Amino acid sequence: MEPTGARWTNHGALRTDELVWAESPRWRDGELWVSDTQRSQLVVIGAETTAVHALGSAVNGTAFLPSGDLVAARMHDARLDRFDGARWEPYADLGDLVSGRLGDLIALADGTVYVDEVVSPDAPGRLLKVDVDGRATVAADELVFPNGLAVVDDGRTLVVAETFACRLTAFPIGADGGLGARRGFIDLREHLGAEYRPDGIWACRDGSVWVATTTGEEVVRVRDGRVVERIAVGEFAIACCLDDDERELFVTVASSLDAGVSVIDAAYAQRTRARVLRLRRAGS
Repeated sequence: MEPTGARWTNHGALRTDELVWAESPRWRDGELWVSDTQRSQLVVIGAETTAVHALGSAVNGTAFLPSGDLVAARMHDARLDRFDGARWEPYADLGDLVSGRLGDLIALADGTVYVDEVVSPDAPGRLLKVDVDGRATVAADELVFPNGLAVVDDGRTLVVAETFACRLTAFPIGADGGLGARRGFIDLREHLGAEYRPDGIWACRDGSVWVATTTGEEVVRVRDGRVVERIAVGEFAIACCLDDDERELFVTVASSLDAGVSVIDAAYAQRTRARVLRLRRAGS
């Protein structure tokens, strides 16, 4: 099934080979960075070439720091590392705080990082705040499988996807980076159905948020508790991001290579094919 959406046209897949999974797409300087968590590699897709960085330990969420370095959550090692394009260095040790695994993350303009701690679909997760000096604290708890993160309202509000609650939750960001009282941003189960479980999300400049809906097989744009745009992708929708001009939307998707095996089960066995779809806004 080809991606469908009234305002977007499909410009094919950026990469269709060698990806088992494709988390945390990030656009920077004409290149798309993607983490293949199942193959433990970081893939940088350019206009002409693709660079594949093999990793000794998989990274999940990634973001770019004000310095331009990439900061990444080591999925199973309870730490953040930074990457300057050639060399990895330790950034923050979270071993004293984390008992689960690290998920998605986001970096603010001042270098503050928020990162998910995920335990299981049945156990509450947390959101950790990492200051520029590497000091880490718990910013929020009792989250139902926290996943994608986005910042809206000119940096004043943090939005987190709670995958197995089928909702997005918002927190005001204080002057010190602490998070205030949570509020509902949107309930996807109520608006779209229980199969719409949010994974990766991406903020738009107008305050709306794109959401990859996993088994919903769509990316949807939401704002003010409403669904304002929908694009069917026909595969398990993992994550998404926009380019700098918000004219192109990149969506990572996956499908099982084995009939009757769910995408998640197939991914654990490295029996999925992941792709990066490139969608262009009509008229761009």
